[in-house]
Amino acid sequence: MKFIENSNEGYHLYNRFSADFSDDTVRLNNRNYPLGAVSKMAANISKSEMDEILKLGGKALNCYQTISVLGYNRNVFLIHKDVILDMLSYMKKLEIFQCFDYEESKSLIDDLLSEESLDQYEDFLSTEKPLTEERVIELKKIKKRYAYAIELGLIYAYIGIDTANFATAVQNFTVMFMEKASRQKSELAKTAFELFNDELFMFFLEQSNPAVKSMWGFSVKSMNTVVPVIDEVNGEYKILRRVYFSRMMDFFVMDFFEALSHGHYLWQCGICGKYFLMTTAHRQLYCEEKNPQYDVPCKYVAKHPEITNGKKESQKKSDTPIRILWKKRDNTIRQRKSRHKYSDAEFEAAKEYIMDCYEQAQTNFDYAAEQYEKDMELTAIDEYVRRITDV
Repeated sequence: MKFIENSNEGYHLYNRFSADFSDDTVRLNNRNYPLGAVSKMAANISKSEMDEILKLGGKALNCYQTISVLGYNRNVFLIHKDVILDMLSYMKKLEIFQCFDYEESKSLIDDLLSEESLDQYEDFLSTEKPLTEERVIELKKIKKRYAYAIELGLIYAYIGIDTANFATAVQNFTVMFMEKASRQKSELAKTAFELFNDELFMFFLEQSNPAVKSMWGFSVKSMNTVVPVIDEVNGEYKILRRVYFSRMMDFFVMDFFEALSHGHYLWQCGICGKYFLMTTAHRQLYCEEKNPQYDVPCKYVAKHPEITNGKKESQKKSDTPIRILWKKRDNTIRQRKSRHKYSDAEFEAAKEYIMDCYEQAQTNFDYAAEQYEKDMELTAIDEYVRRITDV
């Protein structure tokens, strides 16, 4: 996956890139990521990193605007090249942009803005008519490359702006969603509707764009082209959807909403504050990343508060009443499944329900004390199973 793709016919895809979507994953640069992973990466970009991306993108935009107004100038084009390569070099350090093929992108920039290419542009701009047919064809190709070389500044400026605006959007979405009582797909869709249908929020995003006069801002109406492709790995064939995007925001938006449609969402860790990706409706409140302060995952720190006091006393999960009740109910629903009292769908619904209750009880002391046992009664489980499987 490149920031800019080319083809044997020229650079007609110069400002587009593609990603392959299949089931609940997206393939970027020959690597599969769960849907929503890119949203998580965007949300976790630090303020200092985002400021640097915007600053570099602003320089690229200034070069583009200067060239657009003043026309060709060799020194300006060389500065233009350095600015874009500086931005690309910085982007390479960030996780979210490691999904792209850095070397291919750099190679294309070097080609379009090389000294040899600049010689060709100058030749094209100084050529006068009449011309031979062969010369006309040659100049048309150079003219295209010249136009693409200019557009590079706008493309990379968009990358900075789009990343900043999208990160703001998904962070706000996560804050709203964390206030909900449910983590089901229907609640994800409802929260998305409430946020992106909010005119004030969309106006805020538009106005926060430092290049708003030259570029349009955030929109959930992504522009893309979808084509089917067949993938073959070790004799196994699979049909994928290859999507070509006109700009970075289009890709961000599609990945985000595809993730929501599969029940993938972000949550902010209550200990380290980073965003993590959930692919189920379980009530996990803390991430599984290693916390550098305690050298264990935040999820472990939350369940073992003695760690924060410098003590590492051993605790057996199997000894807790919460787990004992969960294990008892888990055995019961498995027995019902083996005796054909539960269908496959009912069995999966029951398992998800008791795990949801169990995880909530581990982190919500009020719920564990007042409601957990009631929710884990067999009548409550059956009622939930009927409600879910009857839909």
